[in-house]
Amino acid sequence: MADTNIYISDLPAEMDEESLKTIFGAYGTVTWGKVFQGKGKPGSSGIVEFASIEEASWVVENVSGNIPEGLSMPVTITFKKAKADKGKGFGKGFGGFGGFGGFGGGKFGGGGRFSPYGCGKGGAKGGSFDAETEGMLDQWVQAKRSRDFATADSLREILRAQGIDPDKVR
Repeated sequence: MADTNIYISDLPAEMDEESLKTIFGAYGTVTWGKVFQGKGKPGSSGIVEFASIEEASWVVENVSGNIPEGLSMPVTITFKKAKADKGKGFGKGFGGFGGFGGFGGGKFGGGGRFSPYGCGKGGAKGGSFDAETEGMLDQWVQAKRSRDFATADSLREILRAQGIDPDKVR
């Protein structure tokens, strides 16, 4: 589903919010932008909000996979992902029928990895995600545990822009 917010990955590590707004401002009216530094990865990602769905759609369709003016490498641009029906589990610690807390393997497990947030990666409530998303979810949990709320809030924004609510899947 089209939205005015786009998610941009494969940005250079030195990208800042002003540069992001300037580069993508060439393609439409940017109302908001945020850069997120890649933790443990080269490069960064960002979210840009355009004034209209038409502008955002044009950028996704025509700039994704190409090199925007002002950059030297191609970027990947998408709309936030549609939310899948994740169903309800038995709350944290049980993770639904598939994995009572993620103990062990087989019928009740998460493949040998314990997680208090469901069975293994993603938990039964959240399904499975790609490695980058799993890493961001893990970083979000760690930031919350260490009371680094600025980082946790930034990661929550990125994940929600992708259609993932970390409060519901972790």
